[in-house]
Amino acid sequence: MQSSVFIGIGSNIGDKIRNCIDSIKAIAHDKRARIRSASSLYLSSPVSEIAQEDFVNCAVSIDWDGTASELLRLLNSIESGMGRKRSIKNGPRTIDLDILLFGDALIDEASLTVPHPELHRRKFAIVPCVEIEEGIIHPSYNKPLKDFLPHIDDDQKVALLKDRKEVPDFN
Repeated sequence: MQSSVFIGIGSNIGDKIRNCIDSIKAIAHDKRARIRSASSLYLSSPVSEIAQEDFVNCAVSIDWDGTASELLRLLNSIESGMGRKRSIKNGPRTIDLDILLFGDALIDEASLTVPHPELHRRKFAIVPCVEIEEGIIHPSYNKPLKDFLPHIDDDQKVALLKDRKEVPDFN
């Protein structure tokens, strides 16, 4: 059964733009995934008490022919392959791949919660998702994702870095 999925992507170590693009290519390389759309790239302030560089963030919408757990395993494998170390919670990372939405599914398992539990509080995740699909609905709250933006702290900075027209096509 195919599901429409939104994946949040972020990097703040090394060549951040290249890391984001390479992770999208790795997702697209899996035969169960078909990239529907990729957002622009954004420069975002970290949402953490840990001092670290700004992130490059984006999102992709994919059609996924598999389970959410299978997708999580793929994303974790891509992160590991790209050198992600999980030594500091919310610390700097080469790549971070999060399942933000998995269709309209509500998943609450030990290793996976979907929608992502912080999605409605994270401007760096909402802005690229809304760019891809303006009317996207948060299934836990049954309201448009864009409706959360006015309620997010102004400390969360998100600025356009590279327009989606400049991001390679992954289909």
